[in-house]
Amino acid sequence: MQELKYVDKIRNDDSLLSLPQSLSQVLSMVGTDDYSMEDLSNIIMKDPGLTTRILKMANSSFYGHSSEISTLHQAVMMLGAMQVKCLALSASIFQPKLLEARYGIDIKGMFLHFIGVALGCQLLSSVVECESQEELFIAGLLHDIGQIFFIHHFPEDYKKVIENRYKYNSDVDAEMEILGIDHATIGRMLAEKWGFPQSLCNAIGSHHIIPDRIEKADIVNIVQLSEALNSNYASDSAFKLESQLATTNHLIEQLNIDREVIDEISYSLLNETIITAEHLGIDIGDPSEILARANRELFNSFMTIENLFRERQNLSKRIIVEERRSAMVETKNVAIATLSHYINNSAMAISGRAQLLGMLKKKGSLTDKDNKLEPLVLVMENSVKKIMAVLQVLRNLTNLEEMEKYTDSKAINIDEQIKKQLKKMENESGLVIPIDDLSIPTR
Repeated sequence: MQELKYVDKIRNDDSLLSLPQSLSQVLSMVGTDDYSMEDLSNIIMKDPGLTTRILKMANSSFYGHSSEISTLHQAVMMLGAMQVKCLALSASIFQPKLLEARYGIDIKGMFLHFIGVALGCQLLSSVVECESQEELFIAGLLHDIGQIFFIHHFPEDYKKVIENRYKYNSDVDAEMEILGIDHATIGRMLAEKWGFPQSLCNAIGSHHIIPDRIEKADIVNIVQLSEALNSNYASDSAFKLESQLATTNHLIEQLNIDREVIDEISYSLLNETIITAEHLGIDIGDPSEILARANRELFNSFMTIENLFRERQNLSKRIIVEERRSAMVETKNVAIATLSHYINNSAMAISGRAQLLGMLKKKGSLTDKDNKLEPLVLVMENSVKKIMAVLQVLRNLTNLEEMEKYTDSKAINIDEQIKKQLKKMENESGLVIPIDDLSIPTR
C-alpha cells in the first residue's frame, strides 16, 4: 500500500526534514531528563540564525515582558525547554525560499496560513479557558507539519495533491485519495517521534476532526477554530464555502465565544499575521500582494454567499409552491372521499328501490301490463354498477403514480380504468354490464 512508504520514512529515517545539527542536538537533549538550561543555550548559540529567532520570540508581544530579554540564557529560561524545542523546530523548517528552490513548489501561501493559525490560537487563548495555553502558538504553527514532511521527502507526490485539490472538498480528502494517508496523521507521527507533549500531538493529529459537542475546550478545539478563521473562503464550490462557515459557527457556539470577539480577531488577523511573519523572519510573500489577494477572495466570497442566498430564496419559493400543491392535492382527496360517500349512499338508495320494484312485481303487488318495468329496473341496476365502478376509480386517484396515462398526454386514462373496474364487477357477479358510452365528454 502506498501510504506505507510514508510511514516507513518516519519510523526508519532519523534525518527527517533535513534538520541542522544544532536542532538535532536540541531535540535529542530535550527528549531526555539529563540536561540543564545552560547546556541547551550553549547548543542553540552554535546556530546564529536560531539564536536570533528565539531572542525575537522571547521579546515579542506574545509574552508581554516589559523588560528586554537580552541573553539567550534568559530567553531559554523564560520560554521553557518545550517552547524552545518547538520554536527551534519551526525556525529550521519554515524556510519557504529554500523549499521553493529545491522542490519547485510555491508554498508562501501555506506558510501564511501556518502563521495565521498560530496567531489566531494566541489571540483565542485570551478568551477561551484552556489548559496548555503556552503551547497554543506552537500548536498553530506546527498543525500542518505533515504537509511540510510530504513536500520535503515526496515533492512529486504532493504536487499531485496541490494540482488536484480543487476537485475535492478538502486537502484531507485529496490526500487520502491520492496518497492514501493525510497530513494530520503524518504530523501526529512526527510529533510523537520528536517527543512532543501529548496535547500537542493531539492538536496536530486531530485538527480536522470536528466534535459534535465540546464539554471543555482543549488545545485541539482552539487550533480547529483558528484554522476555520484562517480558511480560504474564496472557493469555487458553494458547498465548500457553506461547509467552512458551518464549521466556524459550530465551533464558536460550542466554545461559547461572543461573536463580536471573533469578529474583532478576524478583522485584525491578516495584518497581525503579516507583522508576525516579518518578526519571525519567515517569508510569506509581498504584503501588498497578500492584501490584494485577500480583497479579491473577500469579494469572491461575498458573491458566493449572495448566490447561495439567492438559491435559498428560490428554494424556499419552490418549497412553498410544493407545499401549496401538496395541500391542494390533499384537499382534492378529501373532497373526492366526501363526494364518493354521498354518491355511494345515493346509488345504494336507487339500487334498493330498483330491487324493491322487482320484488313487488314478482309478488303481484305491482301491475305491469306492458312488461316495461323489468327492462327499466335492469337499466337502473346497471347504471348503479357503473356509478360504483366510477367511485372506485375516484378512490384510486389518490395514488396517481400507479394510474395508467395516455401515451402523449399527462391525462389519466379514466375510460380504461372504469372499463377494468366494470369487467371486474362483471366477473364477480356473473352479470354482463354494458360498458358503452364511457368516453370523456367534450365541450
